[in-house]
Amino acid sequence: MEESCVYLKESICKASISRMSPGKFDYDGYCNSEEHCNCPVLLAHTLRNGYGDLLRAV
Repeated sequence: MEESCVYLKESICKASISRMSPGKFDYDGYCNSEEHCNCPVLLAHTLRNGYGDLLRAV
């Protein structure tokens, strides 16, 4: 399993509508761990854009 989120590019969360830069808590808890699948921003993105986008990103 991949250890970091595929949506985190150059410290910017591409899953976020506002292209936010995750704080240390989010980065350690979600972005840079195997828990990135439980990230609330990623889950909202998946619900917004459908399951197909998630499959294409992986």
